[in-house]
Amino acid sequence: MLSFFSGSSNAVNSETAMRECLDLAFGEGGGADADLLVLHATMGHNFPQLLAAAKEACPKARIIGCSGSGVIGHEGVSENMRALAIMAVTGDEIAVATMDGLTGGNSAEVAAEAAAKLKAERGDIQFIYILTAGLNLSGDRVIDGIESVFGKEIALFGATAADNGKAKRSFQIADDKVVEDGVLLVGFADPTLELITGVHHGSVPLDGMTMEVTKVHDNEIIEFDGNPAWPTLMGKLGLGAEAEPGETLPIAGVGEQLSDEDQAAYDNSHVLRVPIGVSDDHQSFYLPIAPAEGTKLTLVQRDEDHIFSGLDRLMGRIEGQLGERRPEAVFHADCMARGRLTFDRVLKDEIIAKMQHPICRGEKVPWLGVYGFSEYCQIADTNWFHSYTTALYMLVRKEAA
Repeated sequence: MLSFFSGSSNAVNSETAMRECLDLAFGEGGGADADLLVLHATMGHNFPQLLAAAKEACPKARIIGCSGSGVIGHEGVSENMRALAIMAVTGDEIAVATMDGLTGGNSAEVAAEAAAKLKAERGDIQFIYILTAGLNLSGDRVIDGIESVFGKEIALFGATAADNGKAKRSFQIADDKVVEDGVLLVGFADPTLELITGVHHGSVPLDGMTMEVTKVHDNEIIEFDGNPAWPTLMGKLGLGAEAEPGETLPIAGVGEQLSDEDQAAYDNSHVLRVPIGVSDDHQSFYLPIAPAEGTKLTLVQRDEDHIFSGLDRLMGRIEGQLGERRPEAVFHADCMARGRLTFDRVLKDEIIAKMQHPICRGEKVPWLGVYGFSEYCQIADTNWFHSYTTALYMLVRKEAA
């Protein structure tokens, strides 16, 4: 039976931060029994030092992780230049597989290879936690690759890496390596656990702002409506084509309309995508999916009322599924633009508290979250790749029959 432990730290020294996290998780000097260590860190940390400290403290653990623009623990949220949060797991009902070399063009193939390695390690996996690179990928094809090995019934949950909002580079930790183009998979095979997920965004589609993808190569959007894609998108935002993706992350989201059935299940009409790169000539741009020609994408706008009212409805659904149970662990992927906009800053403590209080109910529940570029979460038992969402993944003991 798996057990979970978490901790977070704002210590500036990377080795000290790792030790503080493990002390919070296990007690002073603990961590040697960990079989898995998952970590999230902001870009100011020294990732090789974090990895070395983790290996020293947790010598038998498989270690995975990624960078983000902020981290979330049971102790709250931190977007400090150096912030670290960890989730440690003890027990042997897990399998881990990692691959490097992910790109927008080979996402299905690399993910399928990682999934095959995972399945070869254990054949009884119930659901899969996934971390991937955040900038050069097609997340929908990552899902396709994993499902080609495990079938569409496998539940996927997780996040992509991010940087500090610049959309320049991101890091992943894969056992003994720090990489930038990784796929990291953890398979859970504890028959006493079930997975409860919830996801919601806070944006609304804008009238008259729908564009059709008329030329595309993998995840590179070359034309909208027969015109160069990046200038077209920037023109709808009132910006010039010289704008960089990092400058437009909070406002340049585009949505793909869902079916009526999925809209009802999602409590949103569109699933959102974030531009993650632009071509050297600023004529085309990259999404973290590979849409087909003919796909219609609509510019969306952040709506604070929708963020908070939607979160209230989401938490109501989650509480209904939990009943009297307390999660054994909560994994969490979130968008850096969600929260209350005050003095030109998005403040996140309030929105995190609105999630943690109803789930934790005053108890210390192991919690690990990251502000990444995108999220993996199901809608109506189908695996989807999202951006701009809050996505919560709770591992809960099954109710007795």
